[in-house]
Amino acid sequence: MHKKWYISLMLAATALMQFNCAGCGGDDGHIEYHEEDNLVSDVNFDSQAMNEIISSFSSPVEMAAMIQSSEVPFSPKYLVNPDVVKDYTSSFKKALGLGFLSADLGYLNVYSKTSLVIDYLVQIRSLSEDLKVGQFFDFQLLKRLATSDDNIDSLLIMSVQSYQKMDEHLRNNQRSNLSALLVTGVWLESLYLITQVAKDQYSDDFKDRIGEQKTILNQLLPILKLFHGKDFESLVQSLEELKDVFDFVKISYEVGEPETKTIDGSLVVVQNDRSIITMSKEELQEIISTTEKIRNKLITL
Repeated sequence: MHKKWYISLMLAATALMQFNCAGCGGDDGHIEYHEEDNLVSDVNFDSQAMNEIISSFSSPVEMAAMIQSSEVPFSPKYLVNPDVVKDYTSSFKKALGLGFLSADLGYLNVYSKTSLVIDYLVQIRSLSEDLKVGQFFDFQLLKRLATSDDNIDSLLIMSVQSYQKMDEHLRNNQRSNLSALLVTGVWLESLYLITQVAKDQYSDDFKDRIGEQKTILNQLLPILKLFHGKDFESLVQSLEELKDVFDFVKISYEVGEPETKTIDGSLVVVQNDRSIITMSKEELQEIISTTEKIRNKLITL
């Protein structure tokens, strides 16, 4: 993968998902989600569960690069209009919106749409400040990253450090609900992007990448079910509908020979296992249409 693609997407999407979501107290593993104070939560779940989801989030990072490398033209119709989030009033909507816009920012960076990037950064900054995590976003750094290739390695290091601090802050302040919503927003918008492209230009690679998201959805849903409140219940209900469609997807795995490579001066072992996705074109179309319906519903909530 081209280095600029990887870094821009890592900062725009994957870095937002680097939350360990450490569990806190709770007798039955559930919390009540209070509309009047929905920034604070106390939920008991194994932090390793979220870490496993995050470790498999290379797929959204690769999605935008796959779209661009497949010579699919850029289209703004795939993106959330950043002006829409100005009407979001609850922290629930703002956290999801922050995830949506961050995934879109990665797509914009891949296609070097620097004029549009600034519009998204403005709204990302507004949402992050409303959610009281704005202090962890170095917006001058993100602006430089979006508009220049200079000092990319150092910018990456600085950005990762910022997100690590935000992670610690969220965990210490019992705001694991916010982390879960950010992860959900980034994942769902990334899925939406590639399903929309697949609708316009089918390929087996797109089909396989979409099918692989079944595993992530099955991991994400149990975590979201730990939260109570009408917003979370509505979100879970929508994703359960998507899960029902994904249930038709069959995933098998082929074990490959490990390969030793030198990456950035370090010797690493690369596993060459691959997943084999089986689904019909009709089942793919059902995933595409269901994803579109759910994503658009959440944007306009």
